[in-house]
Amino acid sequence: MNNNFTQLGLGTSVIASLGRSNSFSKIDNIFNTAIDLNIKTIDTSDTYGSGDAERMVGKIIKNRRNETFIVSKVGYPYVSLPEILSPFNQIGKKILQGFRVNKCFKKEYILSGIEKSLKRLNIDSLDAYLLHDFNSKDLSQYNDESFEALYLIKKKGLSNFIGVSSSDYLMLNQIVTNLDLDFIQTRMTFKKKNDLFDKFKSKKIKTIVNSIFNKKIEVNLDYRIDKLLEKFEIPKENKKTILITYCVIKKNIDCALFSTSNINHLKLVNKGFEKYKDNFTELFNNLDGLFE
Repeated sequence: MNNNFTQLGLGTSVIASLGRSNSFSKIDNIFNTAIDLNIKTIDTSDTYGSGDAERMVGKIIKNRRNETFIVSKVGYPYVSLPEILSPFNQIGKKILQGFRVNKCFKKEYILSGIEKSLKRLNIDSLDAYLLHDFNSKDLSQYNDESFEALYLIKKKGLSNFIGVSSSDYLMLNQIVTNLDLDFIQTRMTFKKKNDLFDKFKSKKIKTIVNSIFNKKIEVNLDYRIDKLLEKFEIPKENKKTILITYCVIKKNIDCALFSTSNINHLKLVNKGFEKYKDNFTELFNNLDGLFE
């Protein structure tokens, strides 16, 4: 694993969506600042902005490819018009969703998907390529052909690592038992012990967790976390940063993603992470006591 796979990573699901007011210069500044702060893992997908997120990432990293770790995903339907018509991509995507067009994990679709992603990103190879929101139904429908495609992609050098993005814990437990994967991207569950995450670690599979900033916390647990932060004189606005740091340091998560279109928020998260990761062992031990 190269040194560009970092404990914090930036997600791109909202940076190129229709109706967003983010200019390229604004996003470019945020991502280049992130790289300077050693947040070098960038998570994207062919379906984010119907390819526009990948195009934007490609422009941002044009002169900094060797400083980044790029993860992309495949599986969801999308419309990808020529760049001049790209504002209409999201409209097409919404139409597909309206007609309930299902995900596709056919071998030829995945192999075609990575070629298109590489072209949009303007790079020769990805660092990691994942099946997007793969679940038990997909596993049953596509059986081995999805993973045959991933293994071929890795063999061809189109992606250094392969894996699955999913919140289906039963399916994840099944595939990590029987298949050779490098990465799992999933949601974080706040439990004192997570056997599945321990299994990932024993298999030497790298674990990426999705943005905790988007995760709702049960009301009673949220109250107890607030009281604990109050005891340690930590402002409530740092709560999600504390939880990100807890996941990485205490739960041995390899990378925690977050998304932002605000450079001050980016700096705040990074500053909090660097502050809390080495000096708050007692706090993290207390947090363990709150989680069942």
